[in-house]
Amino acid sequence: MAYEKEFLRQIHRDLLEIRLLEEKMKDLYAQGRVPGHVHSGVGQEAAYVGTLSTRRAGDYYKLTHRPTALPRMLGTPLEMMFGELLAKKTGNSGGRGGSLHMGELRTGVLGMSGTLGCDTGVAVGAALTLDMEGRDNIVYMFMGDGTSSRGPVYEAMNLAAVWKLPVLFVCENNQFAISTPASVGIPVENALADRAAGYGMPAKVADGTDVLAVYEAALEMSEYVRSGKGPAVLECRDYRWRGHFEGDQCAYRDAAVAKEWMENRDCVKNLETRLVAEGVLTAAEIEDMRAAFDGEMESAIAAAEAAPSITPDEIYDCLYV
Repeated sequence: MAYEKEFLRQIHRDLLEIRLLEEKMKDLYAQGRVPGHVHSGVGQEAAYVGTLSTRRAGDYYKLTHRPTALPRMLGTPLEMMFGELLAKKTGNSGGRGGSLHMGELRTGVLGMSGTLGCDTGVAVGAALTLDMEGRDNIVYMFMGDGTSSRGPVYEAMNLAAVWKLPVLFVCENNQFAISTPASVGIPVENALADRAAGYGMPAKVADGTDVLAVYEAALEMSEYVRSGKGPAVLECRDYRWRGHFEGDQCAYRDAAVAKEWMENRDCVKNLETRLVAEGVLTAAEIEDMRAAFDGEMESAIAAAEAAPSITPDEIYDCLYV
């Protein structure tokens, strides 16, 4: 596929910013500045950036617990994101949700459940709304390989297929469900794509470490869904660089395999190598971008840390709204 230079620069910027945000959040947690957990998505960014580069205004997004930084790409300000991460009143839920509950409905983010997969029906419900309103928008429903085996996922997929609703079910197969390798817990090679035929859905499998390969597969599947033919499946295969959560020692996996993925399948490094070789960007421009965005993040962190914290007597406010 031929790409305009500006598109390549934009997809690189999105990929780089998500990487830098994920690294910053990981570092803040290591410094003891985050009153909660962080589930790092460092190394997994291409599956999401490539897919979401096909989005249109008015689409909906059902996100999962990593990468935490995705709401940035969808329009949530850095100060609000760091406010939520640091349990401040300036966060999108006033500091009540933390890293697992970033994002705003105004940007199309539908929120998420801490019990992964149980809320897949929310994505299908949003798709029913789009269908009844006659809009050409779609819902991007993200899940991991572990979540792909949950019962509520298949109930929702069945309903979406029967009613031909506009949902793109996106599985990021990072090969581990907490500590269970996909090879142990899933009977097929491709966690969701190989099961799609049971619902009459077309499916594509993409290299989740190549943001442009993901974009091309996501474009084909998203256009199918937008055409009114019903739901589809996209599976992106990559590798979870870090543990299920920060602090997970990863004793259940081969360190040599992880090292090989990190060194040779780095989605950011590989895209930058390509774009520099093609004359789209220079190494100096990339370093300037890194420095400028780091400055933006530090300013947002400082503003968040200066904001008032949520208090114990406020944590139940808005619970039933």
